[in-house]
Amino acid sequence: MRYLHRLLIGIDSIAALFAMQSALAENTTTDKAEQWREYQEKRRQIYKRMAKEGVSRDLVAAIEGNIYLDLGPIKSTPYTTYKKIWAEEVLKPGEHYRFELDENILAMVVPDAIVGSSWIVPYADTRTEPERDAALKKSKDGLEVANLAWHYGTGIWPLLIGWKGDMNMTIAYTDIRIVKNAEDISTPEKLRKRASTLQKGRLPSQEQINYSESTKFLAETRIYLDAETIVINGRAWIREAMNEHYSRSYIYRTALLPDRMLTVRIHMPQFDYNGNPDATDYPAPLKQAIVQMEAMMDSLRLVKRNDDGTQDPFVIERVDPAPLPIREQPAR
Repeated sequence: MRYLHRLLIGIDSIAALFAMQSALAENTTTDKAEQWREYQEKRRQIYKRMAKEGVSRDLVAAIEGNIYLDLGPIKSTPYTTYKKIWAEEVLKPGEHYRFELDENILAMVVPDAIVGSSWIVPYADTRTEPERDAALKKSKDGLEVANLAWHYGTGIWPLLIGWKGDMNMTIAYTDIRIVKNAEDISTPEKLRKRASTLQKGRLPSQEQINYSESTKFLAETRIYLDAETIVINGRAWIREAMNEHYSRSYIYRTALLPDRMLTVRIHMPQFDYNGNPDATDYPAPLKQAIVQMEAMMDSLRLVKRNDDGTQDPFVIERVDPAPLPIREQPAR
């Protein structure tokens, strides 16, 4: 009887423990759900204020969304962390993506297109602390300040049927000092020569093409536009373009002397560009994507705050910053 009594007490204890754990788990689940709802509501209110008042530093700092410098195996730290926002939540077609990158202000018009998941880093202060500057110097790919997407495919997004038609753009802010022989990119002509060399280095050898059936597609890697110097809103940029298997990509580069660089990469919608060299034969949505891509790049405007007029080989003509949205303009 004593044994049975102890056994019953043990069973009751186990049952009580299980009930307590279940209750705690239920409470924890409830707490997490409530925390998620609070987070979502806070986020919604911040973006609502941004859409009404503008993309201020304080509101961006309040957003719980981060982007990190890629330093390989090195763990992320506060000095490699930057705040990002979802651009489509705030900006409207015709306004400008705007970035304050240290002493530089970069702007580019927002296209009137079906937007995909797109984020930007509106403020990047890489010189405020020595640790931030050192971290950027170590990052090969630099800080990605924009990752943008638009849809030109057939059907109604996201249920696209047939041609997908995505166009993607990234903007990277890097430290020139990570490049060997940084002197080689100190003028537009030197940067153009370096870009042309890198571009030609992407062309596969015949041996690589013939390696196997699965590498035959490498033969479609071709230079569409050899690296050239162009001027956009008073600044020299180096532009190039490559065709690959059912793809075309553009790269725009400019140096922000003495030690920074901007690189804009655009991946055009999937299409057989090599098999259709005449652009007049492109489908209408692709033509629209090209027109809007060109309009965006024509709108690129890069200025330096408190510019003291120091000679800069990349500055052909000094211009004013792009206009702020009406909601962000100072009251008169």
